[in-house]
Amino acid sequence: MVRVLAVGLEQGDFTIDGVEIDTLGLCRAEVDEERAAFPLYEYDVIIINPHSFSHFLFGREGQYSGSDTELRQLKAERDLYDIDSVFDAMEREAEMVAAIERGATVIWCLSPSRRQNMFGYRVTWMGYCAPAVARAVDESECTFKKGRTIAEIDPDVRFRPTLELLGKTSWNMCLSAPVASIASFASTPDGSSLGGRFEVDGTKGWLITPPTSVDAARQLIIDAVAVERQDPARAQYHGLFLSHTGADKPFVRRLRNDLMARGVPVWLDEAEIQVGDSLTDKIAEGMKLSRFIAVILSAKSVVAPWVRKELDIAINEEIDRGEVVVLPLLYERCELPAFLRGKLYADFTTEEGYVDEMERLLRRLRI
Repeated sequence: MVRVLAVGLEQGDFTIDGVEIDTLGLCRAEVDEERAAFPLYEYDVIIINPHSFSHFLFGREGQYSGSDTELRQLKAERDLYDIDSVFDAMEREAEMVAAIERGATVIWCLSPSRRQNMFGYRVTWMGYCAPAVARAVDESECTFKKGRTIAEIDPDVRFRPTLELLGKTSWNMCLSAPVASIASFASTPDGSSLGGRFEVDGTKGWLITPPTSVDAARQLIIDAVAVERQDPARAQYHGLFLSHTGADKPFVRRLRNDLMARGVPVWLDEAEIQVGDSLTDKIAEGMKLSRFIAVILSAKSVVAPWVRKELDIAINEEIDRGEVVVLPLLYERCELPAFLRGKLYADFTTEEGYVDEMERLLRRLRI
């Protein structure tokens, strides 16, 4: 099951087999539980269209959307709808970081800034839950511009069907001067961009001109799911080192075989170390050649000296690189090492959850 969060995207009564679509907002559940999305890291695909404050707060257009005093009108309707009460920007931004780390496909729709003064100036781009994206959109001169013509679309981009549909009907937002962090995949005759791949300091996803019809919104969701389900034969993956204890070999062998069947380069001691090899040298080599180090967590592994030694090496590597290196994989419920308690882990503790967690791990390893 692929879980999709469509924030501010009106697509009507629409379903896709094997896909669960939530049309919800980013408001706090304590304020409006019915319209609040689950934590962002629980979704496989996230599409955010912050066309107005109501769009990103409650998931849909509201009666005040488009008003120059929308924030004041919302607060007048209900005091808890004050922007600082209804929206926890820091929490949602942290969830977005976690979602991207877990491999979620994130699409941000270009939108007007709709700058309003409410105890300080606020803009709808805060709904992106990614300050780096908001800055890039601002610096790229995001502009409202009614058009139909698209001069060029990257033939390999998964959003081509959405863009072709907008080319037949209309599009209304573009980037007049896209910054270097946006690798444009579609352009207008005058050189503006209609979207592109974005990546800065771990924040990565797609920017695209917003749907201008229900059909275009549905096509955008279809395309986003296609990105999520991209052909594994074409996907490329980073190398993975499996740190574990011998007691967990049956699970580790199964995981290794399943990962390698999908094209993931996996380093496992019994497969790589030959008679006469230096254990420490070969393990150090395996860790050096692997982009990520997965720690299989179980009651026995967390107290195993060899696993602890490998984890120490991995921790130092993560500190030195300044980027995620260690991927915790929970095989059995146990007391987590202190360093890993703040990290999200893949949960392999139940057989029924194995396939879903495998897919999440693959998304994290995908290049």
